[in-house]
Amino acid sequence: MWDTVECPYCKHDNDMSDGLTDLPSGNKFDHECTNCGEEFEVEVEFGPYYSASKIVYVECEKCGGETRDPAKKGSIFPWPESVEEKILCRPCFHKALSDEYAKR
Repeated sequence: MWDTVECPYCKHDNDMSDGLTDLPSGNKFDHECTNCGEEFEVEVEFGPYYSASKIVYVECEKCGGETRDPAKKGSIFPWPESVEEKILCRPCFHKALSDEYAKR
């Protein structure tokens, strides 16, 4: 079973199904064995998991170029007030934002 860890003292399999809840930043935590009561350190390791999805390109509404990482109005703050378009490539977005800050 994947959700158990063997106690290094008594070899009892301890249930770790709740171990990923509030996992500390170092992926290590102390656990008390449910069989012998000894405390030991548990280190959580994550294996590689792969998934695939289609690459979606969108057209920049300012320059017409295609990008797979668009800046979208409503999901990026601050959005340049002078820009009416809702989807920009990153270079157009950064230029518009830089131009707006330069005017202030």
